[in-house]
Amino acid sequence: MKKISKPLSLIVASALLSMLLLTSCSSSNNTGSDASQAPASPDPAASVDSTESAQPSQPVDDTVYTFNIDYPNSENTAVYPVLAAWADYVNEQSGGRIDAKIYSNAALGKLPDCVTNCVSGLTDGFWSGVTIYAGVFSCTEVFGLPAMGANNHQVVTAAMNAMLTETDYLAPQWDSLYVVALHSGPISPILFAADKNVTSAADMSGLNLRISNAYTTKWFELLGVNGVTCGFNDGYEYIEKGIIDGGLFFYDQLQGLALYEIIDHMLIGDESIYPLTMFCLNKDDYNALPDDLKQIIDDSRQWFVDQLPAVFDEQIDYVLGKCDEYDVQYYEADDAFSAEITAAAEESWQLWIDTMTNNGFDGQGIFDSAMSYIDKFNAVYPD
Repeated sequence: MKKISKPLSLIVASALLSMLLLTSCSSSNNTGSDASQAPASPDPAASVDSTESAQPSQPVDDTVYTFNIDYPNSENTAVYPVLAAWADYVNEQSGGRIDAKIYSNAALGKLPDCVTNCVSGLTDGFWSGVTIYAGVFSCTEVFGLPAMGANNHQVVTAAMNAMLTETDYLAPQWDSLYVVALHSGPISPILFAADKNVTSAADMSGLNLRISNAYTTKWFELLGVNGVTCGFNDGYEYIEKGIIDGGLFFYDQLQGLALYEIIDHMLIGDESIYPLTMFCLNKDDYNALPDDLKQIIDDSRQWFVDQLPAVFDEQIDYVLGKCDEYDVQYYEADDAFSAEITAAAEESWQLWIDTMTNNGFDGQGIFDSAMSYIDKFNAVYPD
């Protein structure tokens, strides 16, 4: 094991959404399309330039369409400045006819209500995590399985958006929303508070580690770990009091909670899970736009995701700098340990497939499609 300087990149389904969950993943395409905070370095906005755009389109009329976007996290995050820059981008492209405003710190509603508030029209849009709303976007959750072989978060982002727009697997569960973009972030490290260097599955055996869903529970169980459910905001207290010995926390959570203050070791690398996040608009609001403004929103997807790698790179550098400051040892698994982790992950994949099949979906088909898109975009976004 060598120490390296940088890593590789509520069930809340309300009555309003319950009808969506009855639909099959095999219906028509959606032509639109853990919330993980993503704290960045002290000045994340410096990474985003909304002026890198073409000339604004000529207005057909001077009607101004307002979009109030709910962002449940603080402005001291990696994603917030990208959202703010997106608002500037669509404003400029529309000649001021799209007036988008980002409301941080859950000013428009609580995190668990982001989806229902947007679908009902209480808000015009939101950004949040996908897996927080367990079961609502279950087909998309395939990309949150462990150790699926993606080179980096850009691969996962591209794969999700392609599978959403090019297949019938994901789209039905997004039919009540217009999806600006699905995206991922840096792969989750596994944190260890115990005063030892975890270098094998045997070292993990018996540890109480935070999990994120049923599939990571199975994965950890196969590694001899006791999986513990823990809200990420409780992470610091749970580790400090010895309730858990660490577990799965994304970089944004690691920084936002300053977990580097209380952990000793951190396993990084490809053998973990990626965060799944979404940026969506109220579908009726989108449909009310003139065609030229719809096109601006449609075209903003790629612009939005293109801004993310730079701010996530800054985030990783900042977090690892803090780890150095607090003498946290971070390392990759050697070949033998990697093989153990991956073998356990592959067994957990079957649990997801079987669960989805039992719920009336084409579990194997969705999984195979996801893996094919990961393979495709691994060639586009190498390590």
